[in-house]
Amino acid sequence: MLCSKYAFTTCLILLGASLPAFGEKPLTIDEAVAEALGENPKLKSEKAQVDAYQARIGVAKSLDDPMVGVEFYDVPMNTTDPTKGNEINYSFVQKIPFPGKLATQGKMAQNLYQAQRSTYDAKMLETQVNTEHAYHDLYFIDGSLRINKELQALWRKLVASEEGRYTTSAKSSRNFLKTKVELDKLQSEGALLEAKRIRDQATLNILRHKNPGDPILLAELPTHEHPYPTYEEFEKIVFEKHPELKVAQHLAEASKNNASLAKRQTALPDLELRGTYVQRFGQIDAWTTEARINIPFLWGKTRKQLKEAKAMSRASEQEYISVKDERLADLKQSYAQLESAKKSYALYRTKILPYSTMSLKSSEAAYETGTIDFINFIDSAREFKEAKQGGLEAFVEYQKAITHLKEAAGEDFMAALMQNNHTEEK
Repeated sequence: MLCSKYAFTTCLILLGASLPAFGEKPLTIDEAVAEALGENPKLKSEKAQVDAYQARIGVAKSLDDPMVGVEFYDVPMNTTDPTKGNEINYSFVQKIPFPGKLATQGKMAQNLYQAQRSTYDAKMLETQVNTEHAYHDLYFIDGSLRINKELQALWRKLVASEEGRYTTSAKSSRNFLKTKVELDKLQSEGALLEAKRIRDQATLNILRHKNPGDPILLAELPTHEHPYPTYEEFEKIVFEKHPELKVAQHLAEASKNNASLAKRQTALPDLELRGTYVQRFGQIDAWTTEARINIPFLWGKTRKQLKEAKAMSRASEQEYISVKDERLADLKQSYAQLESAKKSYALYRTKILPYSTMSLKSSEAAYETGTIDFINFIDSAREFKEAKQGGLEAFVEYQKAITHLKEAAGEDFMAALMQNNHTEEK
């Protein structure tokens, strides 16, 4: 029977599997993320900025450097010898802010440091999300290529068979030409997929700080057939851990500190102490001291600075509220997207793909007995492949929805979730 010639190809279609290259270790999505987080140059730059902000805390809480000086007093114009003058003054000057100002500056610097740390955490999460999406895109292209090549193999056999029938009998060339056109379309699609794979592979390699052209063999993605936290639990994660929310919160606190400092600068003067040792020639040496304070309220400059600081503080508070609203809206959308993608993936896995498989097998048996013609059998095979392509897309969209939810929640909750599930299974 003709169909027996395609038994091996049909098995490949049903299995949809491809063997990895010998000796090549597949790259898992967790390994790709770990490499990106450890080697990405942009993240290393962000980490260095965190260290710089941490160093500024000590600077903000420290006194200004003291000043020391020497003064040669009343040296006659007819000499350059300073010892011919009346005296030499050795001075020491230190500016001392009003108590509480340095502490407030330290709090502001601490909040700016925490904001920068949260910015770094946000960049870490962004890098993880981008890496996972790049992995998903490449995984989808690889799966599509497998489907394309499997269907090409079937069509080549059918083209050869129909060509033989056409040349050895008076039958119409319709079947032969139709299968030839379908094969040409598949080859064209395959070429486009290969080009997209080069692009997606380069994207994933760059995120991992690798050569863009390095080959990548992907491991299978986990199925994640387990329950997820409720929406309310994700909301709690957002309020407690989302780095963008923490950035806005710490910047708002820093603005409050700045307003408090400006208020102190408006009302409280700073002190400057000066001590001088006077070396007098032909007389007994002496010493002098001097204390000076500034008058911050005289010209109104500090009042204008306070007005500006208060306005910036109000702006930062409203920015925090705005970021919170945005994060909650994003969480709501991402959670709904996960629920939808999970249902779609389950529908393909439990109904569409099994039914399509049975339909293909039934068509194969009918074609073998001559109940249906060649074109109907080919249509059944194509419908099965379309269902399989849809199943692949649904699976990848489900994986992407999980990653979107990580971004919306502000935390990679999957590690803890998988650990809890593993513990419960034990």
